[in-house]
Amino acid sequence: MESSEQGRPLAVRAAVRTDPGRVRRSNEDASGCFPDLLLFAVADGMGGHAGGQVASALTIETLRHSLLQVSDDDLTPIVDANGNCSVSGRRLVIALHEANDQVLQASHGRPELHGMGTTVAALLFEPAYDLVAVCHVGDSRVYRIRAERIEQLTEDHTVVQQLVREGKMAAEEVRASPQRHMLTQAVGVEPLVSPALRLEKPVAGDVFVITSDGIHDQVEASDILAAVRETVGDIERACERLIALANERGGKDNSTVLIVACDSRSGPIPTTDDSTLAV
Repeated sequence: MESSEQGRPLAVRAAVRTDPGRVRRSNEDASGCFPDLLLFAVADGMGGHAGGQVASALTIETLRHSLLQVSDDDLTPIVDANGNCSVSGRRLVIALHEANDQVLQASHGRPELHGMGTTVAALLFEPAYDLVAVCHVGDSRVYRIRAERIEQLTEDHTVVQQLVREGKMAAEEVRASPQRHMLTQAVGVEPLVSPALRLEKPVAGDVFVITSDGIHDQVEASDILAAVRETVGDIERACERLIALANERGGKDNSTVLIVACDSRSGPIPTTDDSTLAV
């Protein structure tokens, strides 16, 4: 992938860690690192031990399968308000609609899975347009670290976030609200779902961090920034540090963190055991 800002090829590296936490025995989170597809995603299941695990795993697998099957030739690109044009954004939204159908169908077919669902946040890089599509449903999040600053690229689909958007609640009140985990939508709960899509141009040095709420409920954005900065490009160690920090602060939920780093191929790339792919 050629960065429009720096004009240099990028190498995308990814690492992921997950942990059940200190309270729950099972882990209903799922993740997917598919460098061949340039797809990276985290899903946080709900609906009990069996249901949550099925919903999150089925969503990740459906995203992968859909992106393998859908041809770009059949799709009209999405164009955002900034004039960015993306076929991958369209493919990712289609894949999430398919995941919604699959999870809903599975919940209707097996009584023990009734009521299951999942949140999901995903990145899909698109070399042809020098873009990354950021798509999510629910309160799993995507952050971007660029030039020593961290920005949350997704907006939680929760009751409290809707109240903030409507001016009925202050942003600083969200963390203490008993309604902070009440979702306004999730994958597999209703026949229709409305994934949020954002298109961004990645540049060398960007680091994208995808988290389930087990991470960002316990860890501030500033902590995520610090973990990435202090590990100096070792994204596996940054993942481990964030999992440990979430557990130190209570570990009340399953926690998953997936980090994707964009490096200039003309510069040094730290040696790790994670997935590396030039785009």
